[in-house]
Amino acid sequence: MTVNAPKVKRKELNSHPKLSFSVISDIHLRTGKSDWGTNYHDAIAARKLKNALTDLDNINPHEDALVINGDFTTTGVQSDYDTLKDILNTAPHPKNILYAMGNHEFSSAFHNRKGVFSPQTFPNGVTVHSCIELFKKNTGMSNSYYDRWLNGYHFIVLGAEYSMSDFRKHNDTVLSETQLQWLAKKLQKSPNNKPTFVFLHEPIPNTVAGSFGGYLINGDKLRKILNQYPSVLFFSGHTHYSLMDQPSSIYHDYFTMFNTSAVRNPIIESHKLLGNSEGLYVQVYDHSVTVSARDFTIKSWIWEYTVRTE
Repeated sequence: MTVNAPKVKRKELNSHPKLSFSVISDIHLRTGKSDWGTNYHDAIAARKLKNALTDLDNINPHEDALVINGDFTTTGVQSDYDTLKDILNTAPHPKNILYAMGNHEFSSAFHNRKGVFSPQTFPNGVTVHSCIELFKKNTGMSNSYYDRWLNGYHFIVLGAEYSMSDFRKHNDTVLSETQLQWLAKKLQKSPNNKPTFVFLHEPIPNTVAGSFGGYLINGDKLRKILNQYPSVLFFSGHTHYSLMDQPSSIYHDYFTMFNTSAVRNPIIESHKLLGNSEGLYVQVYDHSVTVSARDFTIKSWIWEYTVRTE
């Protein structure tokens, strides 16, 4: 049964968790060519990522992982990835970084070999396979979907899948039957007495803020699998909806879903840009998980929410 999320309360952060990690998404770094072919570097996106990483490090310099939940690039070309690596080489961050592919990691199909926006020549020699290979090369991830264990806790990262012919018309994603079957098998290995963390760039339709209208074509199949595991905490980005829009940043089915907002451009329901930068900080305890929303611009907590995992 689906229930509405209860009112979120603001509290002080707790100490001594078994595991701590942060989740950010929609960074939208861009360096190379503008849509008009001139040299371009999005200094705002770069600065916001640096500020977010520094703020998270000040909160906890010993956190166990950072999850970048998609759309860390804008055009999906190598120069965008290079900017990400340059920032990570100088800004503080955890040793463990998990990346999810977002729709913008496939957007190189709209740019020609000179890096110029060229939808008329789509897909510009780009394939889904080449986008995934570029993602793997630059992030060190084994695939577009994979799992990892950290401190005895199960992390599952799902990957958007497209056909290039459909991607030209819209960027709605689908999860293949192969990936869904893989997910079902991986979840069977998750311990019943611990939370399992699942990440996908796109939200399940009609759940968290901004998810009304699609994005994930076969979200009902994903939801049916996850509903078998009440200990799952599912994180999605893509919509850019601000974490200040409560309680719609959290949605309950048989498992719990969280919106991760955006580092580059959080928005409110009217699609007005707020100008700030947001993300989540997660602390895991023996019988609960605390998820705290953060405004990196003013270095302030927005809310804190606790999920019981007993």
